[in-house]
Amino acid sequence: MLFAFFLVCSMFLAIAAVLLALAGRRLRFASRIAGVLFAAASSFGAGWIASDLWGLSSGPVEAAEVFCFGATAVVVIFRPEWNAIGQLFMGAVVSAALSYLGFAGSITVDGNLSFIGAVSSAFLFVLEFSALALSASFAFETCDVICRVRHSRVFPEPDPNFRPKVSLHIASYNEPPEMLIKTIATAEALRYPDFEIVVIDNNTTDPNVWGPVADYCADRPNVRFVHVEDWPGYKSGALNLALREYTAPDAEIVGVIDSDYLVDPEWLDETVGYFADPNLAFVQTPQDYREYEGSTYLTACYDAYRYFFATAMRSRNERNSIIFAGTMGLLRKSPLTSIDGWDEWVITEDADTSLRLLRAGYSGLYLAKSFGRGIMPLTFTSLKSQRFRWCFGGMQILRQHWRSLMPWDRSADNHLSIAQRLDYLIGGLQWMNDLVYQGFTLVLLTVAGLLLAGDTVSIRPLIGPTILLPGVLLGTGLVRAIWALRQRTGITYRRAVLAFMSWLSLSWTVALACVQGLIRREGVFLRTPKVESYNSLWAALRAARAESFILILLWASDVALGFRANPTPLLIALLAWQGVVYGSAPLMSWLAQRTQLTPELEMRRRTEWARERIVSVLRPVAIGSLTLGGAAAGVFVLVIALGATHAGHPSNPFTTPQRSGSSGPFGVVPVTKNTPPSTTSSTTSTTSTTLPGLTSTTTTVPGTSSTSTSSTSTTTLPTTTTTLPTTTSSSTTTTTTTTTTTTTTTPLVTP
Repeated sequence: MLFAFFLVCSMFLAIAAVLLALAGRRLRFASRIAGVLFAAASSFGAGWIASDLWGLSSGPVEAAEVFCFGATAVVVIFRPEWNAIGQLFMGAVVSAALSYLGFAGSITVDGNLSFIGAVSSAFLFVLEFSALALSASFAFETCDVICRVRHSRVFPEPDPNFRPKVSLHIASYNEPPEMLIKTIATAEALRYPDFEIVVIDNNTTDPNVWGPVADYCADRPNVRFVHVEDWPGYKSGALNLALREYTAPDAEIVGVIDSDYLVDPEWLDETVGYFADPNLAFVQTPQDYREYEGSTYLTACYDAYRYFFATAMRSRNERNSIIFAGTMGLLRKSPLTSIDGWDEWVITEDADTSLRLLRAGYSGLYLAKSFGRGIMPLTFTSLKSQRFRWCFGGMQILRQHWRSLMPWDRSADNHLSIAQRLDYLIGGLQWMNDLVYQGFTLVLLTVAGLLLAGDTVSIRPLIGPTILLPGVLLGTGLVRAIWALRQRTGITYRRAVLAFMSWLSLSWTVALACVQGLIRREGVFLRTPKVESYNSLWAALRAARAESFILILLWASDVALGFRANPTPLLIALLAWQGVVYGSAPLMSWLAQRTQLTPELEMRRRTEWARERIVSVLRPVAIGSLTLGGAAAGVFVLVIALGATHAGHPSNPFTTPQRSGSSGPFGVVPVTKNTPPSTTSSTTSTTSTTLPGLTSTTTTVPGTSSTSTSSTSTTTLPTTTTTLPTTTSSSTTTTTTTTTTTTTTTPLVTP
């Protein structure tokens, strides 16, 4: 049964992925009837293909078809605003994931494992469940935007006559004065009748940096410059100072602009009118960037940044669960002051503020039009520091607000809907995707080490074609990400791949931030090396030294296994892929080193290390965090290693029933014909898949040229060798028996 489920779900997901790539964006109507028909046709087609290729009997195939159809039907019911292809793809992802998790769960709970084997399998199950759940969440975002045909939310309409006073706040720290002055000048040029500009420079100690800005602002109408030193709270502290002490009493709207942005003159004119809706608390427009053209590195970063606003924000906008992104956004002052302004304990005060406003019962709105462009981090170390800060802030928000995000929280002051809670919860958990990557890296390196040492691995007995399911899950996830990036941004395949590499290059950094965020409450910043030399391979490797080391370890293990242990192709591919994940970091670092900047950007690059506020972490706390994280990783590796080598006597959940008679999916697969019986010989076909540590199971299937036809399938746990088929003949005076043995091995598989 499980064998058929694996193969049918693999084919079902493959069909859905092909349809998504070919017509997912082009099909512009939504219908539950169409969704049901697509689901029925595709599940039947998947069963037909699996049955025809592997000769499966009809019962298990039809059960798998019903399972795939049922999972998709649930999606059709709950996502009627998607087209049929989006419903189909999401249903295929869910059915494939559930099928694999059913296999992994059955091995863990009822697989005759030893105690340590069960614990090891449970650890692996948590990783697999996390990876598949997060992958499904990303697939949901893709379908929700690309395959959405109609809105599920009634959006407010702007009132062109609503023109309250706006107070624009610009927080600055160690910003090159010429660049900050340009930002102020573009804000002054806004075409709006009533606004003020408050510039807060906090903790810049060099008067040569903040002094020219103060001089520029001194005689400007509606511009106020404030310089403070030793001010707590970083950016949120500066914004609170502007809000509480320097904002005009009659201002109703507060706008936030980053200190490197050039603002479109129409920004306020086209956005303030939405606040005519009295329940609207904030309006967010995209973060956008400039001066990336001509640089491979900056273009890749730009495309990667765009994806979040082009996909995740548009999806969450349908459920009134967007985040405030910290720049090019507007907030109503009264709700902001009612929640006591910006929280200074969290690094990502912007996202935290939007969650607290939504929790208070207000709404937010995302407008997809760009009204301003800033400067991206110009060095790879600065990019890593920024992403570390964002992820650490996401962990802080989860730790602080997780109770409010639970569906059972019915507090009187919690007005979050179920959809809003899920979006914020999943949005925070998605940061842990890279931490899951690290878990699989540890598993793969542990397996490689055991195999090189001559041990066997006995956790996940994936046999022969059953490796298709995890392979298809991984492959369709990667293809979907690149395809969706290209569809949402309109870029070339080359740019989409480079943007995807930019995402991957930050995997180690994000994982570190997750660990720190889970262990520590107070804000920390990533300590990165200050790299001065350009066009230096050593400097590029130094900026990604941890990732480079892991890359070498993974690929060296891969090569060593290929020469010494004769591993399965799946293990080789997984090690190679994990190497690509870490190898993208030195690649992006090298591309950043080669970027030629304008004189203005070069000056900014030289001060990035200061503007990132890289602070020293107290040594005892840092050592404690590293020790705790390292100890957890060590325990994880030890449990996986012991469980893999002392699994007990796990049973194999797979059988390979062959079709016979007139059976097939719903009775339409061609009949398998047997040769006429013979009285002089009998033929027994035996397929043996050797998996050390498992007891044998036997399944009878049709043979050929015999009065009594049988086939025996013997299965034990995975080894690391693959033996070509051999044939042995033995004769007696009355009977000739032919036996064919095939040994196939597949070690630990990760989705």
